Amino acid sequence: MRMGKGPSELIALIYLVCLIGCEAILNSGSIFTNDPPPMFVSREKTFRVVTGDTVVLPCEINNLGSFVVVWKRGLTLLSAGEQKISRDPRISLVGFNLQIKDIKHADQGNYACQIGDGLQGELIHSIEILMPPSLQITPPSGQVVTRKGGPVSFECRANGNPNPTVQWSKRDGLLPSGLQVETNYMLNINEVRRQDGGIYQCTASNGIGQPVTGEIKLHVLYPPEVKVLRSWVNSGEGLEAKLDCVVHSDPPAEVTWYQDSFQLQPTDRRLMLHNGQTHSLIIKNVQMSDFGNYSCLVTNSIGRDKRYIELSGKPGPAKIISSQYSNPHEYDLKWTVQSVFPIIEVRVLFKKIMINSSYHHPGQWHDLLIKPSQSYNSATSERTQSYRLHNLQADSTYECVIQTKNQHGYGELSDTFQWYTAPKGRIILQSNGGVFNSFSEVILLSILSILLMISS
Repeated sequence: MRMGKGPSELIALIYLVCLIGCEAILNSGSIFTNDPPPMFVSREKTFRVVTGDTVVLPCEINNLGSFVVVWKRGLTLLSAGEQKISRDPRISLVGFNLQIKDIKHADQGNYACQIGDGLQGELIHSIEILMPPSLQITPPSGQVVTRKGGPVSFECRANGNPNPTVQWSKRDGLLPSGLQVETNYMLNINEVRRQDGGIYQCTASNGIGQPVTGEIKLHVLYPPEVKVLRSWVNSGEGLEAKLDCVVHSDPPAEVTWYQDSFQLQPTDRRLMLHNGQTHSLIIKNVQMSDFGNYSCLVTNSIGRDKRYIELSGKPGPAKIISSQYSNPHEYDLKWTVQSVFPIIEVRVLFKKIMINSSYHHPGQWHDLLIKPSQSYNSATSERTQSYRLHNLQADSTYECVIQTKNQHGYGELSDTFQWYTAPKGRIILQSNGGVFNSFSEVILLSILSILLMISS
């Protein structure tokens, strides 16, 4: 017997020795009886629980006879028979079952239920503590500052039982990979772009409790990136013109405006404003000397960028909006053009594309000077015009360009536009720039086609 035990523990040990000794004496002659040996009904099991739960470890035995049921954890005796040995108030006996309330992490491990001294067998249960996830983010500050073009990595280590799954996402956007979510404890960006800045979220979950989320804010430093809302602006004498440059820059950039190679300074007639990322040059009461080439030069501590805008009184390039299909011998050509002043003349160049046309032997161009009617949208300074071309060849491909003129002169040529004439005898109805726009027009087209076939 070891020294240092308290009186209650000594009594418990004496009680246990007496029980087991008496059991041995009482059962010493069992080999001469027909009594069946004791047998465990319960089966070994692993109990996966969370802290705070209550668990009951079963130990049901058939044919126990005069044997004593003992609960142990390692070498520590918890109970013997109906006598509880452990001082832990959370531990109690329910029959021969061992109950543990308010489970703690320290309760994790193996628990043995044995018959007497264990020679008749023992049953071992395991308690595994399930832990909700916890996170450890690197860098701990949750802040990363880097330059555009360089690599960057975030790390999100998660602990818990079972082992948590870690997923990365970006608040208000996709990850640099283009994915909504990536599963890994590391997130690598090989070449950081300006758009990659923002808040990245790491979420760990393992089905125990609620998922936990941590955040890392990526701050990207980059040289200025500039774009213009319109590279060509139309205006006229006495009117107002507005030139816009949209600037993205971190650290913030300084914007300088130039006309040709001369730096501009603000005046009562020339205003330099900015609203958010848009920097504007506003010219009031435009004069002839204001027409020309402008640029916005944007500079910060990392780099610089420059974009150009032309201010002109001439019309802009025409945009052809008519259909790509026409009747066999005529075509309604329709276009829009930006011009604050009326269009006084239009030049239309068109030709049939020949099968054997080449760069050295092109088809013949038809050059028309016309004065078509026009409608004007004052909100957009856009004018809409149309003209009908005649004497076309059926079942052919044509192309054309348009150039418009106002009181300031001719504007630039339009992009080349192609259309196709229908085969002879097939009529295509033109409506609102399309081929047809209603069921009734389809019916009428069918009737006309049948009449043409009968007449031919």
